[in-house]
Amino acid sequence: MAQPVPNSAALITVLALCSTFFTSLSLRAAEPPDPNTTNNPHTSTEDPEPSLALLAPLDSSHDAMARSVLDFANWLDHFFGDQRIYDESQNSHLKLNLLHISEQGYEPRFEANLQGKLTLPNTQKRLKILIESDPKDDNSADNTVLEAVESQEQSLGLRYIKNFTDWLRGNTDAGVRFRSGSLDSFVRFRLRGLFTLGRWNLRAAETLFWRESTGLGETTRVDFERRFLDDYLFRSTSQATYLDDTRQFDMGQDFFLIHTINKHRAVIYRTGLSAESEPQAHVTSYIFSIRLRQQLHRDWLFFEINPKVVYPQEENFRARSSLTLKLEVIFGGI
Repeated sequence: MAQPVPNSAALITVLALCSTFFTSLSLRAAEPPDPNTTNNPHTSTEDPEPSLALLAPLDSSHDAMARSVLDFANWLDHFFGDQRIYDESQNSHLKLNLLHISEQGYEPRFEANLQGKLTLPNTQKRLKILIESDPKDDNSADNTVLEAVESQEQSLGLRYIKNFTDWLRGNTDAGVRFRSGSLDSFVRFRLRGLFTLGRWNLRAAETLFWRESTGLGETTRVDFERRFLDDYLFRSTSQATYLDDTRQFDMGQDFFLIHTINKHRAVIYRTGLSAESEPQAHVTSYIFSIRLRQQLHRDWLFFEINPKVVYPQEENFRARSSLTLKLEVIFGGI
């Protein structure tokens, strides 16, 4: 019988593949360096960049189109309070969420959570204090809404930010999580890349983390997005998390259609699934949801309506519906 690969070797293999992806990717950067920079070896007269004179007049149109897709996607993420925007922002902020949750089979209830980031002085905006209410980018479709809220953990930590280039950024976090009266220390390193492929944007993120309660792990996330019909953005999100302790991949695939109704109102249509790799690859749930967000007052008060239907494997893929109402209050700049 073949012997299993040691845990450390498996993790090293995953990290090596991810490192190769980021270092060898030769796509055009979303915000490329200035081609007139003298220390750029690729602008040397001995090895000029390939160029077709016939297509030169189209360069400005291509760059403008790529920039419009990126700007539109960033505006939508900012409007919906996407986690990526908060992570990449250099400003201090605090966000308070007040929730009313109604779910099939449960009593309605109210919840509140807090999230924020404080930039420390004299650190060139590279060192920040973090306050998080949920360590995940998004709640798993396998959980009920109430289970997801109850599993949220308040955490406190420090973040150091390093911008390697205009299109490649990294941050290192360290801190503790608070849950049920216990402390759970954590460390994580995240690397993000942003690239353009014609009319498409590609966002790739790699996260290596250690948590006292679960050990070593790694998450890979890839987003493809494209703007069309002026008011719409399509986004495909693929994500996989590997835990060294369980030697299992938890995977997810989501498709989003984001419609900007006007500059104060937008809606996200989402469909997706969750899956696990063990004992063999299988789907654990399907999800369909609509998220309507309305700006109520200036840039700091928002209201959301979020109906959702989940089909979990543990309930033989029977529909489970929920409705979440959220009032969001933002303090500080984003």
